Amino acid sequence: MTSILRIAAVFFWLALVSWWTAEGRNTGWTKTSVSTMETDPVTGIEFPVWKKEFVPGVDLLAAGTGCATLLIAISFMPFLSRNIKNPTSMKNTIILLAAASALATSATAQEIAFDLKDPKGVNNIVFKLDAPLESINGTANGISGTIEVDPANPEEIEGKIVVETKSLTVPNSLMQEHMLGADWLDAAKHPEITFEVKEVLNPVKNGNEGTADVKGLFTLKGVSKEITAPAKVTYLPGRLADRTNGKMQGDLLVIRTNFQIKRGDFGIKAGENLDKVSDTIDISLSIAGSAPKS
Repeated sequence: MTSILRIAAVFFWLALVSWWTAEGRNTGWTKTSVSTMETDPVTGIEFPVWKKEFVPGVDLLAAGTGCATLLIAISFMPFLSRNIKNPTSMKNTIILLAAASALATSATAQEIAFDLKDPKGVNNIVFKLDAPLESINGTANGISGTIEVDPANPEEIEGKIVVETKSLTVPNSLMQEHMLGADWLDAAKHPEITFEVKEVLNPVKNGNEGTADVKGLFTLKGVSKEITAPAKVTYLPGRLADRTNGKMQGDLLVIRTNFQIKRGDFGIKAGENLDKVSDTIDISLSIAGSAPKS
């Protein structure tokens, strides 16, 4: 049994190294997509074309090395030198081999933190209040926070989205002054609007995309309410370079969601001015987070 484990560990490690070498000795993280450069025949501009391709990286190589080392370590454990027909010894062997497999699987999972503060200012929130006598539309772009996700399961996320209250903008300057004032949002006293992810429900994964119902704590004007919002998450490995003109290497994560809240639930003029300012606020969020790599 001990010899079999050691031989299996060596062959496993050699096979992994051979595969990694044959695929180009990628010294970065494991890739699920690669790009090739093509030239536009009219303008002569070069542009990247992405295709799905699995390229093992040093993270996978390290995980495999750890698994092989663990198997060799197990082979030196005293119980393996006992009679192989002993049921207890066989049971222990099975349990340890299962543990080694679980360790190898967990080692390949790479949770990545994506920064939501977009230097290009593209991240945005659109809100709409559609009352019988007046429709109010506005935007907000003061977005920050961090979302953590395992790219292998982009529908499983955790983290917090933060919106700077004073970044909320409507076309009418007087209306905006009222909106940010003490009677409505009171931006001076409550400078942030936040959504903290608590649980992911009904996740569905399709390639690098995932959908789910995200339950979290929405805080507005100092009042926190639990809400559930449908979300779509798209993982774009290696695309940060495209967005920064090659200045930064790394991955992107795009999050989109639409949901509604009631301003009355957050103590914002509850029951007042309903003919001109709807109690229902429709919110649409589209943000990209970046995870730079050195």
